[in-house]
Amino acid sequence: MTLQSSGAISLANIASEFGGSTPHSLSEYYGVAGGVPSSGTISMSQFYGTSSPAYVYATGGSVSQSGNYRTHYFYSSGSFWIQNSGNSGGSNTVTYLIIAGGGGGTGVGGGGAGGYRYGSTGTVGTGTYTVTVGGGGAGRYSNYNTTTGGSGGNSSFYGYTSTGGGGGAATENWGATPGSGGSGGGAGMDTGANLTYSGGSGISGQGHNGGTGRRLAGGGGGGAGATGQNGHARGTHLGGNGGTGSYHFGAYRGGGGGGVTWSYNAPSPASGGTGGGGAGGAINTTQVGPGASNTGGGGGSAWTNGGSKNGGSGIVIIQYRFQ
Repeated sequence: MTLQSSGAISLANIASEFGGSTPHSLSEYYGVAGGVPSSGTISMSQFYGTSSPAYVYATGGSVSQSGNYRTHYFYSSGSFWIQNSGNSGGSNTVTYLIIAGGGGGTGVGGGGAGGYRYGSTGTVGTGTYTVTVGGGGAGRYSNYNTTTGGSGGNSSFYGYTSTGGGGGAATENWGATPGSGGSGGGAGMDTGANLTYSGGSGISGQGHNGGTGRRLAGGGGGGAGATGQNGHARGTHLGGNGGTGSYHFGAYRGGGGGGVTWSYNAPSPASGGTGGGGAGGAINTTQVGPGASNTGGGGGSAWTNGGSKNGGSGIVIIQYRFQ
């Protein structure tokens, strides 16, 4: 319990709050709380409003501990139970990384990465909090690629939501336009005219736009850290690489999917963005890759119906000081 902020305060009051060994003296309480000196002159009044440090403690997800920090990894939806909310002298907030599911690839443009939010809460309270982890968007395999890739599912925690990545585009003149989301899907192409199409829009603070597409090359899906590369940027008929993801908690996540390269046997396929983005394919090959699980990576795109183009599922990571 926090010591009073005015009036008489005794050595016994201080010992009750901070412990110690009898016989008590003020010198054993150097530096025990903010405002209390660590050496030199020390007085009773410097203990007004102080309290012994308390720390956040919770359960839920897959837990690891390193040093003074405890980290919870949610690979699927679950519950985060805060049993001790701590105080300002120890810890009373948590840091979070919330990544939504990546968008699915399709025939031309790569899938956009799932929305990526990293930050800290305000003061937390005890209780059970729902953690939602979004799934990856479905890859599409329609006749002549007339369908946009599926959007990823949203992820959320403590009132914060990351939006699923937008699906990649295909034949835009037939309605297969790129999806918008946390990061936007890569643009497709026109089967007749040599028009340039814009990628899907990303959400500020969560991701980036998909790259542009033009006849015979798809744009890369947007990533958490960068816009998807434009189709043809690497060379004629070469698909754009997926946008790079961002780095927290020891790994890159949130890479965009690669766009289609218009060639047989794909001599230079588009790469997925660093952080789980799926690689792009070509006309007749099946090396197109899905977004990696629990990264929110966008799925790659290829004209062929072979291989997986699905977006990667999201993840929620929560960390706090526990001692």
